[in-house]
Amino acid sequence: MRAPVLLVPVLLAPVRAADLKPVWVSALPARPGRVYGLGMAALAGNDAQALRQASDNARADVVSRLRATVKADTRITTTYQESRATGAAATGTRTQTARVGTQVQAQAEDLPGLMVEETFVDRPGASAYALACLDLAIARRELQARLDAARADLAADRGGQGVRARLVAAQALRKGYLELLKLEDLSALLGGGGGDPALRQDVAKARIDTEQRMAAARAALTFGLAPAPGVEPDPDVQDAVRTAVLQEGMGWSDQNPMFSITLRVRAGRSGAPAGRQGWWDHRRTPDFVIAQGSLSLGLVDADGQQYQSVTLVAKGVGVNEFQADSLFRKDCRDKLAKAVSAWLADLGRW
Repeated sequence: MRAPVLLVPVLLAPVRAADLKPVWVSALPARPGRVYGLGMAALAGNDAQALRQASDNARADVVSRLRATVKADTRITTTYQESRATGAAATGTRTQTARVGTQVQAQAEDLPGLMVEETFVDRPGASAYALACLDLAIARRELQARLDAARADLAADRGGQGVRARLVAAQALRKGYLELLKLEDLSALLGGGGGDPALRQDVAKARIDTEQRMAAARAALTFGLAPAPGVEPDPDVQDAVRTAVLQEGMGWSDQNPMFSITLRVRAGRSGAPAGRQGWWDHRRTPDFVIAQGSLSLGLVDADGQQYQSVTLVAKGVGVNEFQADSLFRKDCRDKLAKAVSAWLADLGRW
């Protein structure tokens, strides 16, 4: 007779729904008009912090997926400034810049319609997950509203023909231009997700029109050099100032400029007149010759209003006077160009 078989019940722990990984952790949803991204972060004792990090990573993943589908483009901007003194030949310079693949500059926080739909904490795996989603329709509506607002602001009549009115107008153009650049980047990202290509075309047209208006407005802000009476600045100094102005897209004029850049130098200890090679000193050591001098730079408009002023100290150290003077002039040119460029780049805040 066979012994009876004793059956021992096995108790299985119930599987809680919260412990099951959602499907989107391993396979992102696919829905028309939406782009999804997944983010993950390690649990380190703080669930809230891990979920925030996972959410940020999920939004960044959406942007990365969009970037991967957008071909880099190249935008080329050309400006030309010309000045003509009375009875003199016209002189000018051409500046050309290219922006390649600019659409990839957009960040997750800049993209409207991008939200986190779900989060999940995987305690056995010590990980936090987040699912982000971009609603293309919402993003397009918000970008269109921003484009309409930018166009309206650029079309506003600010009136006035004085120096300050022109500065305000130039700054408004720059502000609108920067907004259009951002909108073009964002609309390019939407295009990568299947968004409306017409939006990017509208933004690009507005950006090109604004570039042309900016070039004309900046070229109309003419600058010239106004040395102190009896001073003949070194030609290198004059060239450095003129080059800095033209590189910033401003106009240059030797006759009745809107702004005058004043130059004043201190006479050397030898008493030589200020100007050319008489406004800096030489100091000798057993091994080197040191050329050093100071130059005061100011910006004044046609109405006599002073905007900026600075004193630059330049130095050149060489084994002889020729080398020291050469390095001194280079230091002077570099510092002049940097000072003038900083003034002009900040022009709209005056």
